[in-house]
Amino acid sequence: MEVASITRKYIYQNGNNNTIELDDIDDGMTHEQVMDHYSHLYADLTNANIMDRGIVNGFHEIHFKTLAGTKG
Repeated sequence: MEVASITRKYIYQNGNNNTIELDDIDDGMTHEQVMDHYSHLYADLTNANIMDRGIVNGFHEIHFKTLAGTKG
């Protein structure tokens, strides 16, 4: 029996629907820990939602999506 691992792909999607592919820095980290790590570079990630898209084109795709809105 052969065990295959699936590579995780993190995609940061801001409120303007711009996307940035982020590296999976450690496969032992949870999605929340990866998001927290990248929140130091992308401050919007502190309030982002995690959306697990499942297996897409051979990758486990996870989106960090921020919502654009107006105050008031």
